[in-house]
Amino acid sequence: MSRLEAGVGDYFARGGTVSAWWTPGSGPLAFHYNAELQALEEGLPIDADWRVLDVGTGPGRFGAMFAGRGCQVTGIDLNPDMLEIARETARELGLEQRFEIRQGNAENLSEFADASFDVVCCMELFDHLPDLRKALGEMRRVLKPGGRFLYTYVPTESLYGMLGNVYRRLRALVRPGELMISRTYGRADVDRLLEAAGLRVERYWGVGLLCVSAQTRLFGQNAIVRGLTAIARAESRRFPYYTAPRLARHGAHVVGLARPTPSGKPGS
Repeated sequence: MSRLEAGVGDYFARGGTVSAWWTPGSGPLAFHYNAELQALEEGLPIDADWRVLDVGTGPGRFGAMFAGRGCQVTGIDLNPDMLEIARETARELGLEQRFEIRQGNAENLSEFADASFDVVCCMELFDHLPDLRKALGEMRRVLKPGGRFLYTYVPTESLYGMLGNVYRRLRALVRPGELMISRTYGRADVDRLLEAAGLRVERYWGVGLLCVSAQTRLFGQNAIVRGLTAIARAESRRFPYYTAPRLARHGAHVVGLARPTPSGKPGS
């Protein structure tokens, strides 16, 4: 792990960091992040008997979706501000009895027993985890045989991912040594990491093929950003998400469903 990667955990554990910019349920791009929920609600037959672990629950969007369908959900997050926001989400929706929120780390789920969850979610987190391989091993360990692993990532192949990487390289030249808290992944890299953890991709959805301004905080709300957002909004009305593999893997965000491999050992 590089020095910069080592600092990511400290950044996310501090208050006043993530909450300053991570507001997916509001703002001009709420439609984009709502499409991730829509893809799962329409593409995943949710069983009210499921026990769900929402890793990196953030404001509690996905945990609340499952709890609202009757599931018993545990949401964990490293950031104190996000924990409070998730608890408020549960209170506002009357889901406190089915949606428990506690502090936790994706790379160390030792408080949970092996094979104890029907579903493990890792949404909007791949690109921020210092050690994704270790986290995947832990999440696979606590997933029941036949369970479902849900995740999102920013694909290197997407227009959004390519532009984001150009931005990060330019910023690194201007501010060498600055902590970078996000990254992209190629589809082959994701498949390889999942397989190493004993997981196999079953299905995925692509969200926002034309959404190149998914982090408007980087560029402000100028005329160019507003125009790009209008294009992405128009796309979302017609195509909230894509299921054809060739299109899906080029979305600004990919939502994936993986299942444990029969021969895969948890945490291998």
